[in-house]
Amino acid sequence: MQNKKLYEEILSLKETDHICAQIILNYRIKNKIKVDDFKFVYIVYGIQDHQPLVFNLIFMSAFEEGPPVSFESYLQQIKTSSFSELLYLVSYFSFFKKDEANLSLIKNSLTKGSLDCYFENTFGKLLYHYQLEQLFCSLTKSTSIEAIAFRKSINLKRYNFLEKSKRIFLPTGESLSDVISKYRLMNFTLYPKIKEAMDLYNYFNPNTTNAHY
Repeated sequence: MQNKKLYEEILSLKETDHICAQIILNYRIKNKIKVDDFKFVYIVYGIQDHQPLVFNLIFMSAFEEGPPVSFESYLQQIKTSSFSELLYLVSYFSFFKKDEANLSLIKNSLTKGSLDCYFENTFGKLLYHYQLEQLFCSLTKSTSIEAIAFRKSINLKRYNFLEKSKRIFLPTGESLSDVISKYRLMNFTLYPKIKEAMDLYNYFNPNTTNAHY
């Protein structure tokens, strides 16, 4: 990892003088987060050209809810030249658990055959919303709107859609339900934090024009 400094802090949401205060406020407004909803925010950021670059925000009700292991400690265990690894870190960091092998999937690819095209850039796991949507579309010839509705219903564990997934089959003979159960990392998928990952990638690879997928 290049010698670029990261800052990790827990701030009060009422803080107005911090260098990242405006970025935090803009994020809250965009995501309709009220100051009374949470008391603190855990922030990971760097400084580039005298301006802050924010890579991760976790809103918290109590100071003690901060991550048990620092963002930088995980960053030191992955390749900062790999966009896929950085994307996984910034997207899933807030869900990491203490004393668990949170980075193990990076070294252990589970996919083979017909599933490679869906999971090859995510270490053999179903991580992000778009993967489930693309898989559903390719198997059912559905529209993107229908795929989004299906994905939301699966993540919400709606019975009719869970049953529907059992009746959708891949060429391998596996049902979509089987694939979700086997390959989904958690009981839900997430939006990939593309902007944060790109900012982090460019922060550590300033002379590289293309991220390594």
